[in-house]
Amino acid sequence: MEGIIFLWVAWGLWIYTTFIMQKKTNGRFTYSFLLLCLISLFPYSFTIFSYEVYAAFVFMAVLALFYIRALGLRQKLYMLIGLLTIAMSYAGIGMIGIYDPVLMIIDPQLVAALLSVSLGFLFYSSLEKVKMLFLTVLSGGMTGDVLLAVTLNKIGFVESIGNHSFLDKAGYMVLLTMGWRLFHEVNALMNNKISPKKGEVKSI
Repeated sequence: MEGIIFLWVAWGLWIYTTFIMQKKTNGRFTYSFLLLCLISLFPYSFTIFSYEVYAAFVFMAVLALFYIRALGLRQKLYMLIGLLTIAMSYAGIGMIGIYDPVLMIIDPQLVAALLSVSLGFLFYSSLEKVKMLFLTVLSGGMTGDVLLAVTLNKIGFVESIGNHSFLDKAGYMVLLTMGWRLFHEVNALMNNKISPKKGEVKSI
C-alpha cells in the first residue's frame, strides 16, 4: 500500500512529540499539531489546472515556504542551489524508474530518498544544520515531483503531484536524516566516554 511508510513515520513522530518529548520543549505543541494535520490530510486531493494535487503535499509546501521566507538572502540563494540540484536528481530518478525500471534494482522510492539526502549532505554536512538539511531535501523533493509530473503530463502520461508514492519518499527522507543525526550523536557520546578526561594520563 502506497503511503504506509509516510503514515508510520508521521504517527511515530506524533507519538514522540505528544507523549515523549519534554513538555518544556519549545514548539512541542506546534510539531504535534502540524503532524496531526499532515495525517488528517493524507487521503485528500484536488485538481489544479488538470493536475491532481494531494492536500498533504500542498500543506508541506506551505510550511516549507513559511520557514524559508524567514532566512536571509544569502541563505536563500545557497538553499536554492541545493534545492534545484536535488530537484533535478529526483526528477531524473523518477524518469529512469518509469522508462527503464529494470535498472532500478532497489526500490525507486528508497533510491530517490537516499540520493536526495546524500546530495543534501554536500550542502549541509554539519550536525548543527540538520534542520536546514531536511528543509532543503524536502523542498528539493517537492520541486522535483512537480517537475516530473509536468514533464510526464506533457508527453502523454498521467501523473499526480505529491501522491502517496511521494509521501513515502518523504518518509524515507525523514528516517535517513534522523538516522544520520542519531549516528553522529552516538559517535560523539562514545568519543567522550573513550577519550581520557582533562589532566588524566593514560597508563602504559
